[in-house]
Amino acid sequence: MASLASAFNKLNVIFLALLLVLIMAGELILEPRHLATWPAFLIMIFFFMSHMNIKEAPAILIGSAFGLLNLVLITYWVGATVPMLGGDMAKVTDPHTVEAMFISKLIYIALFVSLIVFLKDILPWVFNNYAFMCFTVSGAVSGVYTVAAIAAHTIAGYANGVVAAGGNPAAISAMKAATDKAIAATVPVVNVYQWIAIELIGGAIFIAGIYGITKLLAKLAGAPAAHNDVQG
Repeated sequence: MASLASAFNKLNVIFLALLLVLIMAGELILEPRHLATWPAFLIMIFFFMSHMNIKEAPAILIGSAFGLLNLVLITYWVGATVPMLGGDMAKVTDPHTVEAMFISKLIYIALFVSLIVFLKDILPWVFNNYAFMCFTVSGAVSGVYTVAAIAAHTIAGYANGVVAAGGNPAAISAMKAATDKAIAATVPVVNVYQWIAIELIGGAIFIAGIYGITKLLAKLAGAPAAHNDVQG
């Protein structure tokens, strides 16, 4: 077991400092533009999990993009199969439609996992654990966004209704403008293609940056770059 003193050696400190610069740069570029940061940071995590093996980068980037793309594909699948299962997409709150949508999603997930199992050795850059993880995470994130959007619109509608009951046109206009602005600022838009772009471009930059840091540290140490994890 490594000692505490070895954990805080000069190379680890340099690695941490440069890594934090990279992370802060990502935050400062994406957050002010209301762009999602998690797709790029998920790639960073995957790269660390692969022990910073640069040969794993194509599988990480392509597999993750494919996983995110399935969030789009599943919507087409649900739209096509729900009527076959006795549901009506025009009545999404109907109990039969809700059940049909649930079954449709289960079938899609089963097919998705099956493809990963059977094709992981044939197309490893596409069908891999990174695709599975990104599909799972993006599904959870989009679900949270949907709930937040519904809640925000409900609150905004209620607030506008209260003001409208007062019959003051100026107050109604001001309240509507304020609530619309609040929704735009607090409820992110689910844009899967934007997520894919952030994952591919931002993730590739993170991978290149981290790999460059390891190369620099290897030169400072006078030894070949090792595939170590973030703990060193």
